[in-house]
Amino acid sequence: MSLKNKLLILSWRPQKRMGLCFQPILASLFLILLSSLPELLSQSQQHFLGQNNTSLLGEERSCNWFRGKWVYDSSYPLYSPFSCPFINPEFNCQKTGRPDTNYQHFRWQPFSCSLPRFDGVNFMRRMRGKKIMMVGDSLSLNMFESLACLIHASLPNAKYSLSRSQPLTSLTFQNIL
Repeated sequence: MSLKNKLLILSWRPQKRMGLCFQPILASLFLILLSSLPELLSQSQQHFLGQNNTSLLGEERSCNWFRGKWVYDSSYPLYSPFSCPFINPEFNCQKTGRPDTNYQHFRWQPFSCSLPRFDGVNFMRRMRGKKIMMVGDSLSLNMFESLACLIHASLPNAKYSLSRSQPLTSLTFQNIL
C-alpha cells in the first residue's frame, strides 16, 4: 500500500500503562517543537503560518527552546478532549470528572524567541507519505494521542483508520491534502 497521500503514526509502549491523567499541554509542547523544527531550520523567508516574518530566521539561531516559562493563553487548548476520538478514557481528565480546566490554557514561551502556533494542515502537508513512531511509556502515549487530536481538530473530516492491538497502536490518516 502506498503512503503517498497518507500519514501513519505508530505508538509502541513496552511497559505497562500507568494511570496518569491525560495532560494535553505537556504532550502538545513536544509536538509543537517537533512540528516546528523543519520550518524553523529552513532557509525560507516564509513564516510557519504563511506570513512573511524575517525575524523568525534570526531568532532560531539564538533561541534556547528549553529556557522559558509557561504563560496563560486563552486561545488554548487547541482541541477539545470531548471531541477527540483518540484519547484513552483513563487519560481524559475532563471525561473522568476533573472540575478545573485552567491547566489546559497554558503554552510554553521561550525567553529568547516565539514558537509558532501548531498548524495541522501545514503539518499534514509536510508529513504526507511519511511515518512517525513514538516509543515509550504513558508519556509517549499522551504525545501520540495529543498529536492525533491536534491533527483531528485541524482536519475534522479527514478519513483515518485506528488499530489498537497492545502494545502497538497504529493510526493512519488517509487521502490527506
